[in-house]
Order: sequence, then C-alpha cells, then structure tokens
Amino acid sequence: MTVVRLPRQDLFARQEMEVPAPAERQLAQLVARRLTREPLAYILGRREFYGINLLVNPNVLIPRPETETLVEHALFMALMGMENPALVIADVGTGTGAIAINLAIHLPNARIYATDVSDEALDVASYNIRGHNVADRVTLLKGDLLEPLPEPVDLIAANLPYIPTDRIPTLQPEVQREPREALDGGPDGLDHIRRLVAQAAGGKLKEPGVILLELDPEQAPAVEALAHQLFPDAQTSVEKDLARLDRVFVINRGMN
Repeated sequence: MTVVRLPRQDLFARQEMEVPAPAERQLAQLVARRLTREPLAYILGRREFYGINLLVNPNVLIPRPETETLVEHALFMALMGMENPALVIADVGTGTGAIAINLAIHLPNARIYATDVSDEALDVASYNIRGHNVADRVTLLKGDLLEPLPEPVDLIAANLPYIPTDRIPTLQPEVQREPREALDGGPDGLDHIRRLVAQAAGGKLKEPGVILLELDPEQAPAVEALAHQLFPDAQTSVEKDLARLDRVFVINRGMN
C-alpha cells in the first residue's frame, strides 16, 4: 500500500494490477530492511494508536496497544471521576505525543502539558500534535519528568521507561532498535517512576489528583509501597490491559 500509493481496500479490488518496476524496486528495499529486523513502524514511518495515525521514527518509542489502556483509564477518570471539565493534565515522556493527542481530542476543555527530555522526540510530537489540530491545547515542554511544569496538574499520565537494564539484551531485536533511553528503567525498571512519584508529591500534583503509570505487572507491589510512602492517604489500584495483565497503576489522591 505504501509502495503503490493505494488504500488497502483498493489494493484488494485491483489484485490484477501490474506493479510498476520502480515500485517493485522500492518494495524490495523495504523487505530488505525488514529482514534486518528493523521495526515495521520505522520502515513505514507511521503507527496507528487509539484510532489515530502517528509519525514515528527511530528517535521515539513505537506506541503499543498496552498503552491504550492508559489512555482509556485517563479518559474514564477525566469524564467520570473529576468534576472540573477544564482539567490540567501532564503527559510525561510524551515521545510521539500519542497520549497527549488522544486526551486533547477526547477532552476538548482540558489543557495538556507534554514533557520529554529529548529534542528529537519533541520534534516528532510537535509534528503529530499539529497534524491532529490540537496544538492550541497541548504545550510541549523539555525537561526531566515533571520539573518543567509551570503549575500543579489534576492528572498525570506516564508511560516511562520501565524495563530493567539487564533484561534489555533479551528483548526481540526489533525492540532493541528502539531508543535505549525510552526502554531502560534502571536495575529494577523503576528509576524514572520513583523520581516522578517523588516530584508529584513535591507539589506537582493537585489534591484531589490522579497519577496513572504504565508498568510491568511484576512491578505493581513495589510501586504500591512507594505510593503509600509518599501519598499515605491516597487510594491505589491496578488496571489490566487487553491481555488481562496488570498494566496501569493508579494513585488516586482524593478523586471520587
């Protein structure tokens, strides 16, 4: 479809069409790249996430279906559990901007900050944000986690690096082609999550307020202990992804 510039439905309808020689050569080049285990999303330059198409390149983590659980629960909390429609939200480690864009589309009254430490990632996010016409409500900020936020927020959504360092060499070759800084969460995978929760407790999260963290199912007990240490009065829970695995850890600081 990418090579012959046809939508999927037209491709099936025109199966007898002769493919031009330049298109055949281009297809051969794409197949050669895939045989090196380059991620398909990088080859195509795009990825669908929660119903929208996003530009992706090797400077950003490829959005995954598991993260759609984070978006779904953020929308649920915003629409059902928060009385204020004009929410202030932080998408931390925005990468492609996937989370921020979807929240902006579905929460038209919200203001969203999207943070990242990478200039290259912020360039990708900026392109996607403008492409989906939400640049008036999504503000990009460069900096470490919550530090660049100019004000406390109602909701923090974060898909941070959470893979333990020594597990990275065991991942599929395609995953290892993604930015190391977007994967590596330190010895137990929780380095960034610990710092984010500490920053939130230091005045970056309103009361009431909610933190949503994507994580590995095995990390939930350690994050629960951390949450109760820094937010002793908060309620905690874990949301399952489509594979029925614990995926999104929720720290609820006083929301209904």
